[in-house]
Amino acid sequence: MAVERAQKHLQYLDAFLARGFKTLHYLDQLRAQLSESETTGLFGLGPEKSGKLLAACVAETSLLSALYWVICAGALLGRNLSSEDSESLSQVLHLVRSCRKGAGFAPHPSHEPDLLSTVSAVQLSVILKRPEILEDGTGATRKYILSLQLPDGSFTSRIGSAEEGDCRFTFAALCGLSLLREPGAKDGGELEEVRDPAMVAEWLLNCQNLDGGFGCRPKGECESHAGHTFCCLAGLSLLQMIPRMTHRSRQRLIRWLGSRQCEGGGINGRPGKKADACYTWWTLASAKLILSSEGSSPSATLADLFDLPALEKFLEECASPDGGVAPHPGDDPDPFHTFFGLSGWSLAAHAQADASTKGWLQDMHASLVLPVGLTGTV
Repeated sequence: MAVERAQKHLQYLDAFLARGFKTLHYLDQLRAQLSESETTGLFGLGPEKSGKLLAACVAETSLLSALYWVICAGALLGRNLSSEDSESLSQVLHLVRSCRKGAGFAPHPSHEPDLLSTVSAVQLSVILKRPEILEDGTGATRKYILSLQLPDGSFTSRIGSAEEGDCRFTFAALCGLSLLREPGAKDGGELEEVRDPAMVAEWLLNCQNLDGGFGCRPKGECESHAGHTFCCLAGLSLLQMIPRMTHRSRQRLIRWLGSRQCEGGGINGRPGKKADACYTWWTLASAKLILSSEGSSPSATLADLFDLPALEKFLEECASPDGGVAPHPGDDPDPFHTFFGLSGWSLAAHAQADASTKGWLQDMHASLVLPVGLTGTV
């Protein structure tokens, strides 16, 4: 049953990847047709083609990240794409390389480079065991990421964007830099190259709200959210500075995380919202990081905070019979929820000694968001 389940998800991912490359080719043809048309604007293509072009253009902004979700989900299910000699692998490598823009990577060959796409490229180079994706080595990519650090210690998304930090970009930068360590660097050591790591940690700590959760910016500017909470905790973990949290702050956070499970077993991202498969990862990974940090009760586990069998049942209801995971039971699956749903499912499974799902899902690294066996540096 477990093997069959894994195969269904892999088939879904393969089909999505094949459709994605077909769509990219189709988009190039539509653009060529549009540029040759005497009629200006999208309406020269007709309603059906213009609608497809608009949808594809919207998807371009997260194309490289979507590629990471699909490829990493496959690795989570035990696939070693790096050992294959396939058309899919060739297409993936070609697309990633074509997104290289100077020292960084763009989400699409026709876009400008940004932080999230650059980190996705680094993660893909680790999963595929292809450091040559980074062309001139890790130094230039590392320098690009560091160039996005702001005076207050946080990171922005791209050069020339609004000078405002965000915990999502700050975590992404720390994740990328951790994977780009120089050969021989101590695993888990401090990121000395980051300007004033203590200041970065303080910025992240200041994102915690009175309810215990974290927002995307400091001092209560944004409401608590499971995704932002994960980014702050994972960033602090990579800096080795979770112990800077006070005991009271830890306890408020643990209570906030534990209250995310809803009736029916699923987990939501903030109070009053319905359960969503992707929040399984953001919440459980956050809980794993805080529970395993110095100062937390050694007897506390994920099973103490959450009803994990009920959570797995919810995820089974979100999983399509044909593969893929949807945000809610009955919805259509998509790569984002498939990846984060399966990643959270992995944490739930590996937290239970007798979990039947443990065998078909690799264990996930709670701060690097990669299967544990793939967390070596580039």
